[in-house]
Amino acid sequence: MLAYGDSIKMKYGGAAFVVLAALAMLGQGGSAEQVSYRNYKVYDIQVDSIEKHTVLKRWEDVKGVDFWDRAGKRVMIAPMLQDAFERFLTLNGFTFVRSIEDVEATIEAEREYDQEYRRRKAASGRATVDFEHFWTIDEVETYLEDLAYEYPSLVRVETIGTTHLGRRIKSITISTNNGVTGTKPIVFIDGGIHAREWGGVMSVIYLIHELVEHSSDYADMLAKDWVIVPVANPDGYEFSHTSNRMWRKNRYPATVLCTGIDLNRNWDYMWVFSSNACSDSYAGTSAFSELETQALSRVMLRYQSDIVLYLAVHTYGDMILYPYGHSWPFVPVTNQAEHIALGEQARAAVTAVGGPNYIVGNSAEILYTANGCSDDYAAGVIGARYAYTLELTGGGTTGFDLPASEIQAVATQTFQIYRTMVNNA
Repeated sequence: MLAYGDSIKMKYGGAAFVVLAALAMLGQGGSAEQVSYRNYKVYDIQVDSIEKHTVLKRWEDVKGVDFWDRAGKRVMIAPMLQDAFERFLTLNGFTFVRSIEDVEATIEAEREYDQEYRRRKAASGRATVDFEHFWTIDEVETYLEDLAYEYPSLVRVETIGTTHLGRRIKSITISTNNGVTGTKPIVFIDGGIHAREWGGVMSVIYLIHELVEHSSDYADMLAKDWVIVPVANPDGYEFSHTSNRMWRKNRYPATVLCTGIDLNRNWDYMWVFSSNACSDSYAGTSAFSELETQALSRVMLRYQSDIVLYLAVHTYGDMILYPYGHSWPFVPVTNQAEHIALGEQARAAVTAVGGPNYIVGNSAEILYTANGCSDDYAAGVIGARYAYTLELTGGGTTGFDLPASEIQAVATQTFQIYRTMVNNA
C-alpha cells in the first residue's frame, strides 16, 4: 500500500522512495528475458495470532515483497528491503528464519533440470505422456486435443474464451455420454488461475490423464461428469515459464507501469475495489473485468443447476478451505458441517497414501479475508453444493518451485483428494 511505503520512507530514509519506485517496475513488462531473483531471500515466519498476521500484512502490497502462502508464514523479500524487513520482524516480536538464501539458485536448478529432461527425451525419441517435468501451455493444449481425438466417446474439448493476448482458454468435458453432460451431477475444476502455481496445473492434468486414459479403473468417479479448465490463466502461465517464474496475475495492462489482475480477486461476489494496481492481489477496475473470469463464469452458469462440487486448485499450503472468505467474523456456508466432514474425509484419504496432513477449515478463519474469490462465487452465486479451494502441498523446500522429481508423488497423493470428494459429494 502506498501509505505503508510512505512509512518506510519516513523510518528508513528518503532513499526508500527511490527503492520502491524501482521495484514498482520489476517484472511488469513483456520482455522474453528472464526476470532474475538473485539474492532474493525467503523468510519462514511464525505467525501465531491474528494480531501478528494483521501487522505482517502491512507489507503485503509493498513491491519487492511476495507472500508465498496465504497465511503469510513464508515471504520472499528483495535484497534492498531485507534489512528493513528483518528489523521490522525483530521489533514486532516475530520468530523467523531465512529458509532460502537465493531464490534465483532454485529457479536456475529448475530450469537446468527442464533443459536436460528435454534433451534426454528428444534423444530417446519417447512420445509418451509423463509427469517428470512441468508442462508448457502448448503441451497442455496439445494433450487435450489429442485426448479429444483419441477418446471421442468420452472427451469433448472446447475453447471457452480468449485472453487479452489472444490465447485460447480450453476446457475439457469428461463424460461417459460421449463427452456430453446432461444426465449426471457435474464436478467443475479449474487450475492455474495463479500463473506460478505449476504444481496445481500438473495435479489437474494428472487427474485428466487418469480419468481418460485409465477410465476403466474409475467407474466410481465417472458416475459424475467432469468439466475441467486446467489452465485458467494462459497468458500468465506462459509468462511464468518464459519471463518471470514468480508471476501470479494475468497479463492485462492495468496501468502504464503495472501489468496484471489477480483473477482470484475478480469474481462478482463480494468484490471489493483495490487501489494499488501494482499489487499482486489487485482486483481490477470492476468485478469480472477480465476475459478469463468472464469465460469461467459463463461455463459455470451454463452448468449451474448440475454442479455438485467445485474445486479451485492452487498451491501451496496443505489446506482444504471452504467458503465464505470475504469477511470476518466469517460467514459459513449453510452446509458448513457437510463441508467439514467431506474435507476431513479427503484429508484422511491423502494421509493414508503418505501425503501431508491437510488443514480443513474456513479460509477467513484459518488465514485472512479475501474478496472476489472463485470458491465464494461458486457457493454464493452458482449454488454448488460443495465448493473448496485446495491449497496443495508445495513439496521440497521452496513452495512454488516444486522439484519436478516430486510431481508424480504429489499428483498421485492429490488424486485421492479428488476421488474421495467426488465419491462422497
